[in-house]
Amino acid sequence: MMKLKDILLEVETDQKVDAVVDDLKDDFASAINGIEDALEDAEDQQKEGVLTTASLLLALPAVLGIIARLGKAATSAFQKIAGKKPDDQSGTEKYFQQLGRVADELHHLYIKPLELLTRKFIKDPVKAKKVANAIFHIIVATMMIASGVTAAKALQAKEISLASLESALTAVKGGEVKNYLTNLYNAI
Repeated sequence: MMKLKDILLEVETDQKVDAVVDDLKDDFASAINGIEDALEDAEDQQKEGVLTTASLLLALPAVLGIIARLGKAATSAFQKIAGKKPDDQSGTEKYFQQLGRVADELHHLYIKPLELLTRKFIKDPVKAKKVANAIFHIIVATMMIASGVTAAKALQAKEISLASLESALTAVKGGEVKNYLTNLYNAI
């Protein structure tokens, strides 16, 4: 026959076991939550990396165009300061003109698939091209917003180089969208 002392000791032992099991449950739950958080952070970083790469590729024609315009202006200013007469094109002028052409070709290369897609729905080639251009600039505007968000997140995380890159991409895309909207407004 069990004594009251043995019964109380058994109950106390059961309570200790229950407490240990509860502690283990809490520890495992927090470990699982930590793993899930780490996986979500890694997934977010991977998505941001893909987004930054896509953003860079979309901004590349505009960046090349800006470099070409700045290069032409700098070459012209240097020639004026040096007192050279613009008799023929220098090598640097030709280079920056070629760079500008590459930027235009890249821009058209991006729009061409959209144009082919819109032609399936819009038979008029002029309208299809305008719609494709609008779709492209909607994509650029979306990427501009995403770059701005990523820049803000990077700044909060004290990742200055990423914040600077994303801010620059946001500015380039903002300029491209502004030019498109200005041209659209002037056409109306």
